[in-house]
Amino acid sequence: MNFDKFFQLAKENGISASQIQISKSKSTSVTLFKREIEKFTVADSQSIIACGVYNGKMGFARTEKISKDSFAYLVNGIKLTASYNEKPEEADIFKGSERYKKAKTYNKALEETPIEEKIALLKKVEAAIYDYDKRVELVDHASYVEKTTSAEFYNSYGLKLKRKNNYFYIIAGAVCRENGVTKNCYDMYLGNDLNGFDLDLLVKNAAGGAIAKFGGAPCDTKKYPTVIDRDVMADLVDYFLSAAIADQIQRHSSMLEGKLGQRVASSKVTIEEKPLTKNIFFSSFDDEGVATQNKVVVKNGVLQQLFYNRETAKKDGVESTGNGAWGGSKITTTYGNIFVKPGKKSFEEMIAPIKEGVYITEIQGLGTGMDTASGDFSCQAEGFMVRDGKVAEPLTLITLSGNLLKMFKDLQCFSNRTKMTSGSISIADAYIRSMNIGGK
Repeated sequence: MNFDKFFQLAKENGISASQIQISKSKSTSVTLFKREIEKFTVADSQSIIACGVYNGKMGFARTEKISKDSFAYLVNGIKLTASYNEKPEEADIFKGSERYKKAKTYNKALEETPIEEKIALLKKVEAAIYDYDKRVELVDHASYVEKTTSAEFYNSYGLKLKRKNNYFYIIAGAVCRENGVTKNCYDMYLGNDLNGFDLDLLVKNAAGGAIAKFGGAPCDTKKYPTVIDRDVMADLVDYFLSAAIADQIQRHSSMLEGKLGQRVASSKVTIEEKPLTKNIFFSSFDDEGVATQNKVVVKNGVLQQLFYNRETAKKDGVESTGNGAWGGSKITTTYGNIFVKPGKKSFEEMIAPIKEGVYITEIQGLGTGMDTASGDFSCQAEGFMVRDGKVAEPLTLITLSGNLLKMFKDLQCFSNRTKMTSGSISIADAYIRSMNIGGK
C-alpha cells in the first residue's frame, strides 16, 4: 500500500503528525486425537493501527480491513478520539531513533517444509508417548502450531521500519492410569528450526512426568529448603518483572516502588532484557517506533532499571527504554527476551546438600493467589520431596506460599539447566533457602 496517501490525507484533515503500523499473522495448527487428525486450521489475520496529533491531542484508530476506504476511516477515527481525549499533556509523535539493529530471524526453511512432514513428525510424537509405558491411556492435545508474524511501521517524519519472525511449537500431554488413579503431564518445544526438536526428550518429559506422579501424598506442613523448577520460576520472575514497569510504580501499585538502586534480591540474581538477541523473540523497535535496547534490570540483586514507554518516561524525566506496546486503544508497557543468569552447578549438584527439602514442579492458581502490590502469594502446587540430596517421593495436595521479594532475597543459587519458555524468559531451576509448604 502507498502509505504516503495516508499521511497526505491526515495532513489535509488537520492532523499535524501521525504514524501507522501494520501487523500481519499467518498460523497453521494441527491437533491429533487417538492417532487421527482432529483439527486442522489455517488462519490469516491483519490489522492497521494509526494514531496522530489533532488539535494538540492524541487520537487513535484501528481496523482489520485493508481497502481503499481504510485511510479515510483511520483519519476520521483519529480526529474523533482526539476530540474526546482529556489528557492534559501535550501529544507528539516520535520522530525516530538514531540507529536500529537488524537481524534475520525468519527461517524460510521452516515455512517451506511441507505440512505433510510436520504432521508425520507430530504422529511420531503421539505414537512414542503411547509406546512409552502401558500405563499411558491417552495422548492429550498433541498439537503442532506454526506462526509467521510481521510488522511494518511508518510515520509522517519519514520513519520506515519492518520486522518478520516465524516459529513453531509442538505440545503433547500424557494421561496415565494406575490402580484407578489418573495422572497427566504436558511438555512443549518452541523454536523455528525443526532440526532442533528433540522428540525423545519431549516424550520422556510428558509420559515420564505423568508416571512419576503416582503415589503422591502431602508432606508435613512446615518450612523447607525449596527447589523451584525453571518453568515455575519463569512465572514468578514474570510477576517480579511486571512490578518494574514504570506505570505500576507511578500508580503506587508496585512492590518495587522506591527500590530503584536498592537490593531487591540476593546477589545471585541478575536479570537482563535482551530484545536484540538473535532468536525468535528478536525485536528492534517497539510500538512507538523507539529502538529497543539490551538492558540490565537487576544486577547482583540490585534493581538497576525500570521499563518505560514514552509517556511514563516523560513523567520521570528519562528516555523511553523501547518497551512501548499497544494494549487495546492505548500504549502500555511490556518486556521480552528476558535472560536470568544461570548458575554453574548441575541440577543434581545443586540439590546435593539438601538433607530434607521440596522440589516444586507445578503450581496452579498463581493469577488469583498473587498480590502484585505486596508480593504475597499462595497457590496449590505439586512436586517431590528431596531427601539426602536426591529427588524422592512425589507430592500432591500441597500449597506454596510466601512473599516474592523475600523469596528472591532468600535465593541461594540457580542451576545451569536453562530453558527459554514460551513467555520469552530464559531461566534455570532455583534453590531457595526456605519456603512455607502447606501439607498435612
